[in-house]
Amino acid sequence: MIPACSHRRNLWYTKREVLAFKHKLLFSSLLVALAVAFLLAPRSAPAAPETGVKPVDFDRDIRGILSDNCYACHGPDEKNRQAGLRLDSKDGPQSPFAPRKGYQILASGNSAQSRLYRKISAADKNLRMPPPYANRSLTAEQVALIRRWIDEGAKWETHWAYVAPKRPEVPKVKDASWPRNAIDNFILTRLESEGLKPSPEADKVTLLRRVTFDLTGLPPTPAEMDAFLADHSPHAYEKQVDRLLASPRYGERMAMQWLDLARYADTHGYHIDPAREMWHWRDWVIDAFNRNMPFDEFTIEQLAGDLLPHPTRSQLIATGFNRNHMINFEGGAIPDEYQVEYVVDRVETTSVTWMGMTLGCARCHDHKYDPLKQRDFYRFYAFFNTIPEKGLDGRKGNAAPLIQLPSSEQERELSEVKTGIAAAEKAMPAESELASLQSEWEKAALDKLPAATRDGLLAHYELNGSFGDSSGRYRHGRIRTGDLTYNAGPLDRAAEFDGETEVDLDNGVALDRSKPFSIAVWLRSGNTHELQVMQKIADAQTRRGFEMTWEESYPIGHLQRGAKLSLRLTSRWPDDAIEVRTKRALPISSKEGLPRPWYQVTVNYDGSGRASGLKLFVNGREEPLEVAQDKLSGAIGTDSPWSIGSKKLGHAYKGAMDDLRFYGRALTPAEISDLAIEQPIRATLWLQPAKRAKDQKAALREYFLTHA
Repeated sequence: MIPACSHRRNLWYTKREVLAFKHKLLFSSLLVALAVAFLLAPRSAPAAPETGVKPVDFDRDIRGILSDNCYACHGPDEKNRQAGLRLDSKDGPQSPFAPRKGYQILASGNSAQSRLYRKISAADKNLRMPPPYANRSLTAEQVALIRRWIDEGAKWETHWAYVAPKRPEVPKVKDASWPRNAIDNFILTRLESEGLKPSPEADKVTLLRRVTFDLTGLPPTPAEMDAFLADHSPHAYEKQVDRLLASPRYGERMAMQWLDLARYADTHGYHIDPAREMWHWRDWVIDAFNRNMPFDEFTIEQLAGDLLPHPTRSQLIATGFNRNHMINFEGGAIPDEYQVEYVVDRVETTSVTWMGMTLGCARCHDHKYDPLKQRDFYRFYAFFNTIPEKGLDGRKGNAAPLIQLPSSEQERELSEVKTGIAAAEKAMPAESELASLQSEWEKAALDKLPAATRDGLLAHYELNGSFGDSSGRYRHGRIRTGDLTYNAGPLDRAAEFDGETEVDLDNGVALDRSKPFSIAVWLRSGNTHELQVMQKIADAQTRRGFEMTWEESYPIGHLQRGAKLSLRLTSRWPDDAIEVRTKRALPISSKEGLPRPWYQVTVNYDGSGRASGLKLFVNGREEPLEVAQDKLSGAIGTDSPWSIGSKKLGHAYKGAMDDLRFYGRALTPAEISDLAIEQPIRATLWLQPAKRAKDQKAALREYFLTHA
């Protein structure tokens, strides 16, 4: 495959010269164009012998022989270099052209006087180079090639990668009618030297498929193909190229190679490979290609956009090139070690991407095949060793330092919020005055805060150490299996269920499809399986009665799981029942070392027999529900007791429970809010200030600032 292509349409990569001139931004195309211009350019060399044999080219013919057979002992590795001779450099006291006492390693134009040729052609194998113990040897053809090179002048050339390209003269061709631009002349010159002719031009269908795939990575649509076939103008093809270059898909196609060079990913790579957001930088690259951004700007903004005077947000995003590296936060990793690894990664990636060379070898020693010292690696390293980052980070997403990138709408909302916060802070009393005001409020707060309603209360289990009913109706519960422990809860103590404990409550709290009721309880789930929280059912076959269930949990965020809460009123499952569940998953697992969350859950049923009449309130607010079943017509009453922790229908409840109440009516939103918000504050106010926990004090302050 010829790396740079002609305007001619018989080649697979068509119109590439258009890309090279019209899109300087394409790094790969730029390198290709430079390489072609250099490699195909006529070179100044001694005149070829009359036999017609081409002159020997050092880069093409000789350097590889010396590298493979001689550099091990006479190359860049100073520690292994022998006889004070290095054949990888023309300059210096150890070069083959340096004067020696009584002889020359390389005598330009005279192989007979060159010690190098005499050594590699010696008849005595004990005198011949490379020596027998090196396990290397030159073929007769290679020896003859080196002799010719010396006799032709031993012209030494720097590796083409380190030579600044110069625009060569455009070669003349025999068929002057074929070229349409300068690159065509270079290609045709090579074809003519091989006795070849260009292939015929491809048909229009093939042309459009090739150029569309090449510029966008996608096939042409039927409509685009029809339009091209119908266009018989002389520049129909050029118009298609212009259309494709203007397409946003063009930037996506061209960005693919750059994203690979920059090791782009939206995850961190190590350990459990958590997510991060780098797509803003990806979109910046795509936009840069589509805007035909000059390559120097493209380079500066990605490597040092943050160092520009008054950098824009776009220029800060551009520096994401050097934040694409893998990031670790595994517990056993050493922060300092990985901070070093991140800097090394930037050195190696930047050198390969922009310099086209592997600087990474010089991390441990002077480079053996490039003119780089170990000192060069760490001088380059110093440029990147100033980022204030942690060696272990990324647990919460992007690793610091980072910038926030709100949308315009989010920026407007943030501005409003900040303005509101500033106004509230300005109006807020000083801390000393605030503490005094709160202390005065607390003295009378218990008399002012509403107590939980007792209107329609059928049973009340405070769960402070037993399942005794404090409603005055004596509907006490009893433990059937297992045992309960009691720990701190939202109001006082709370019952802890371990998945092996079952409690039955008095069955006097009846169910009726046509009668409203409310159930209020504080819950804290403690498992990832589907959990039967509470039920009152006749049997497992019909499932007549009531069920409250935590459904199976699933990941909802970084290191956090959530579960939906579902409710059923059933006459006969599944044909005659109501089933609803929360639309969102409520977080049930701990986050960042915090305790698992408590939820005040209130079930309200209006006696309508419809799913719309079954509502769920979480922490005082009505929770949006999705309806799974809405066909209840039969009776739901049963003589079975209310049960907590039963395994009759699945996994028994594993978690905590506090302040369980049954009402023979539907509570109002205000009454539900009292249960969720005011009652925990009342419970805290009952405690002496010295006995209040840290979170209770924080909740009390929050309530005072918000409501009082």
